Amino acid sequence: MPDPLHWLGVTKIHNFISMSDMKYNAIVNTGIEIVNRVEIPKDLVPDDAQVEITAKVFHGYNAGKTYQDIDEDELKQTVGREYGYNKDPNAEDKKNIVQD
Repeated sequence: MPDPLHWLGVTKIHNFISMSDMKYNAIVNTGIEIVNRVEIPKDLVPDDAQVEITAKVFHGYNAGKTYQDIDEDELKQTVGREYGYNKDPNAEDKKNIVQD
């Protein structure tokens, strides 16, 4: 990952916007300075993405102070969008039929 940055002559990144420690470490270990790791504010993460971001933070991704208190209980309580896979697929069609 850092190779293109070195090719472009990057020696310092003022605002690094990534939760990935792997990317961060790869960049820093090659001598590029990162001044500030920008946290992703909770209000900018859509409800549909809460499951993914909670799981990533729980398994070691860096999210700063915003998500620092995620534990196994909170991980289990995080629920994504309900898609209704177990519902009758024809129920919506029947609801829109006008009865005479």
